[in-house]
Amino acid sequence: MISLSERKFQSALDMAVADLSDELKTCLKDIDIIVSEIAEKSDLLGTNLEEELDLLSLYEAVPTSIAYHNDTNLRGQLTLFKMALEKICEEESDLVPQLTIILEEELSYKPTL
Repeated sequence: MISLSERKFQSALDMAVADLSDELKTCLKDIDIIVSEIAEKSDLLGTNLEEELDLLSLYEAVPTSIAYHNDTNLRGQLTLFKMALEKICEEESDLVPQLTIILEEELSYKPTL
């Protein structure tokens, strides 16, 4: 388990974003990435997880039909849970690849809403 300052964690996230393909970087224009210390119990609903430290990320998509309704641009949100990610990393160098994997998986998700 590692423990990083917010600045170091953000730096690792920036490197992970830089590692993404151009196609996935384009997806970021409609998504806010939020870093939260730990998930809340309510975030676990529907995940089959019991512990807050087991949830690494949570993607909340906005259906396209709603996102641009009435000239309002609603954005999706990807929350990364810092303590859970630190828990699964043995060394600081493990964090960027782990963040890259999570970003690739979450940004590749195409909801059919």
